[in-house]
Amino acid sequence: MFAHRIITFGSIVFTILLTLSAEQATAQTRQPGWTVDAQSGCRVWNPSPEPEDSVKWEGPCVNGFAEGKGVLRWYSIGKHYETDEGEFREGKLNGFAILTWTSGRRFEGTWSDQKPNGQGTLRTSDGEIYTGEWRNGCFKQGNRLAVQDATMQECGFQ
Repeated sequence: MFAHRIITFGSIVFTILLTLSAEQATAQTRQPGWTVDAQSGCRVWNPSPEPEDSVKWEGPCVNGFAEGKGVLRWYSIGKHYETDEGEFREGKLNGFAILTWTSGRRFEGTWSDQKPNGQGTLRTSDGEIYTGEWRNGCFKQGNRLAVQDATMQECGFQ
């Protein structure tokens, strides 16, 4: 009977450790990082990667990074969901860019280090429009709040 309790306790500990390891592995795969175009070998910054993400870069590749004007297409499980067209520096959006999603969402404006900075317009898939000054992916105009490539917490909105 005592041995059975040890095995049960050990099973519980093993299950807890296995669950924690799986959660840590999932959290680690979602950390910002580089995604590589399998065809060109060019790297681009991915602020919120998913294991199924892939990209296709059409533009200059300098030292292994997307550089200059180009078009970046994003895919999940082989299905296209986003197109980024604009200026890239060392694999990150820097300068003017237009991002469109197959959902109907669209952002047009100035980027710095992969975040909207400066004048920009976000049109959501449900028809909301946020036009004006963006700072590090954060938009605030009176009570109107929006984020792009940032979180509500990063923007201090929560």
